[in-house]
Amino acid sequence: MKQPPLDHHYLVVHLGGDKRVTREHGGHSLTVDVRNRGFTTVEAGSTYRWRTEGPIAFGHVYLDPQWYAQLIGEGFDRDPATASLNEEVGTHDPLIGQLLTALVHGAVTDDVSLMQQQSALETVLYRIYEHQTALPKRDARMLISSTSVRRVSDYIAANLDTVITLDDLAQVAGYSRFHFARGFRAATGMPPYAFVIRHRIAKSCEMLGERHIPIRSIAVATGFTSHAQFSSRFRQITGLAPSAFRAAML
Repeated sequence: MKQPPLDHHYLVVHLGGDKRVTREHGGHSLTVDVRNRGFTTVEAGSTYRWRTEGPIAFGHVYLDPQWYAQLIGEGFDRDPATASLNEEVGTHDPLIGQLLTALVHGAVTDDVSLMQQQSALETVLYRIYEHQTALPKRDARMLISSTSVRRVSDYIAANLDTVITLDDLAQVAGYSRFHFARGFRAATGMPPYAFVIRHRIAKSCEMLGERHIPIRSIAVATGFTSHAQFSSRFRQITGLAPSAFRAAML
């Protein structure tokens, strides 16, 4: 594959099994044996020729350089101009591999919420940046106040029929997105997207007790993008399909 210079960074997660990847540029060649779910980072403006021996299966995540610089600048209290994405080929990190795989799968199947995608991507980028710059891991125990948690909970309850983003919740809580995502999990025991899903399911359980409300209408009213997504999430949390739950309630 010949890769032209691109105007964005991108991440590659190598899928389908182990493989050997060779990157060539300007007479220089790098060959790496890549484990399944290994990842490669490519900086904007780079151009290479790639050769893959093994399963041809990849997931690509494209990043606007300005957005990436702002994210890293806010998350690590750094000048965004210094937030570069170093290039590496076939690095293996179990967490990054799992998150990138879930991210690209969810984007294809529409089975992952926007907030969940954003949270997973930011976790990947923070971890890569920490690894590439040899920074100490951030303290995951930094809490947010109980008052902020209540404000977030009230906001979610009042906006269940809309798209709720991580930025929305961080703003309501009064923290940066980076601090909020980690502090909220430390304070509640679950990431923000899971907390939102629990709220949506709790409200849907109430509505299922009303015989006259169609299940599809309940899915829309509680913010799910489709009846299938609602049924899948509902079954994961309650162990029952919505129709079975309604029958048991009645």
